[in-house]
Amino acid sequence: DPDVEPQPRGGFRCCLCGISAANRATLWDHLSGKRHRKLQDLRDQRRDQERRSVFVSGFSRGTSDQELAAYFGAFGEVVAVVRDKEKGAFAIVELREASSCQKVLEEPHHHLDGHRLRVRPREQKDFVPGRRNRHRELLGSEKLEQALCQVDSVDAQMQRLVELLELSEAERSLRQLLVTLFQEVFTEFFPGCSVIPFGSSVNGFDTSGCDLDLLLDLEATRSFQASSQPSGSFSDSLLPDVDLSSLPVADLLELVAAVLRRCVPGVCRVRAVPSARRPVVKFCHKESALAGDISIDNRLALLNTHFLRLCADADARVRPLVLSVRLWARRQHLAGNPDGGGPLLTNYALTLLVLFFLQTRTPPVLPTVSRLGELAGE
Repeated sequence: DPDVEPQPRGGFRCCLCGISAANRATLWDHLSGKRHRKLQDLRDQRRDQERRSVFVSGFSRGTSDQELAAYFGAFGEVVAVVRDKEKGAFAIVELREASSCQKVLEEPHHHLDGHRLRVRPREQKDFVPGRRNRHRELLGSEKLEQALCQVDSVDAQMQRLVELLELSEAERSLRQLLVTLFQEVFTEFFPGCSVIPFGSSVNGFDTSGCDLDLLLDLEATRSFQASSQPSGSFSDSLLPDVDLSSLPVADLLELVAAVLRRCVPGVCRVRAVPSARRPVVKFCHKESALAGDISIDNRLALLNTHFLRLCADADARVRPLVLSVRLWARRQHLAGNPDGGGPLLTNYALTLLVLFFLQTRTPPVLPTVSRLGELAGE
């Protein structure tokens, strides 16, 4: 398989998905799985689009998409016209058939409204599924090793690793904007609700491209609904009569998914997963390829997040050690994405193991559970 390369220490790596497999059986499970096939299909679609598209510039700034579609429609059916968002100075014109695209390229001169168009084949780009795959490429790249070798101590290497892997300010800002947007939209449907981020985005052990985990807290909404009208409806909401207190989890998730699809701009690939161990609604932010989950009333996750944040802030050595152990475990094929198959530990499990190690040193680096209880008091 051209997407697979053997690893120096054994095992294999799927370059398309950024997944490591410890042996041939695990590799086969991954290659025959839905995720790999889905990315293969997506890559084939992108390459087909590129073969059927041309890059166009030289038209006047006032030229509309419809005018461009009408001009190139003389060579064959036009599927889409996509303009650059910054200045509108160029466009990608996608045709239905590759033969129509070839006709466009064979025409020596193109003119529209007195302007000579510059037309060339669309650039063939390497397929990169999203930010999380670029993050995996960093973890397995020589660039990372070179960056770590430029500092002169293990402590400095570990700190440098944190700087290389943690969320950028732009990523943090985007996540905060999405949380604010979700809060505004869901409040219209569920008055009094709260949208709260938890997990790796906010627990102090974030890495670039990590999922955005959100809790949709409906406790205040249910109380508000119960006290508003005997029928269970609440007039300030955009929802019809829906009794949230008796609605099955699967139906509630489908309701949340419907709000996401219809009312939140820039969100795609929305699907409810009621059969998961922790039922969620999955989504993706189209522009950034940021993936996320929304769970309902998952309060334990908030407490776990607060605890990890407390540990991350308690000692400056905690974050570097956790991220270093995670990187080591991934390189040893002990950890990674469970979707890829294989006997893998999750990042959460690895983090808890490191925290327990630090709690049991003499003297302890982190306070033990009993000591935390003493500090908290009644």
